[in-house]
Amino acid sequence: MAHVLLFPSVLGVRRGVTDLADALTGAGHDVTTVDPYDGQTFEDYPSGMARTKEIGEEALRARGLEAAKGVGAPFVAVGFSVGAAIAQWVAAQCPDTARVVVMVGGGIPMQHLDATWPPGVAGQVHVTAGDPFHEEDRQLDATIDERLQDDVERAGGEFTYVEYQGEGHMFTDPSLGEYQPEEARILTRRVVELADSVG
Repeated sequence: MAHVLLFPSVLGVRRGVTDLADALTGAGHDVTTVDPYDGQTFEDYPSGMARTKEIGEEALRARGLEAAKGVGAPFVAVGFSVGAAIAQWVAAQCPDTARVVVMVGGGIPMQHLDATWPPGVAGQVHVTAGDPFHEEDRQLDATIDERLQDDVERAGGEFTYVEYQGEGHMFTDPSLGEYQPEEARILTRRVVELADSVG
């Protein structure tokens, strides 16, 4: 049994997050969903981003770190979009208990987080081939994925990059138009198997 921390995107804790949580608990794992929006969800990215900016990066990180320290045991961190960056930062603050960081929708090089990838911790990026947000990130920095891989591997962790068909950003959320059911099923299976291997 592993403990899994889930960090939502700026859309909040929607079905894409809760469905994964249900699958993990159904497989016998403990799950903590970190909800900085206190139950509030958003129908579009601009609204969610505006609320995220109001909350502030410091508060987002503090909420995540509090959850991780409350676990007090080895954990897997799974972050969606902006939540992936929070998951990366939290894992960096908890090198003794973090085991894997899963970044859905892309991750970012650690220099942007003013942190260092924790020693020996694996990192997985899961994105669709046409994810518009990930494409935008790559237009700003063509080596963003390679630099993140370098961060992970320099720290002795295993890096995995998984690209799915389609162009959904939050492709695991059945309540969104960008939902991709088959890819969501595959991602869920992979995360459950990963938690199994840690637990």
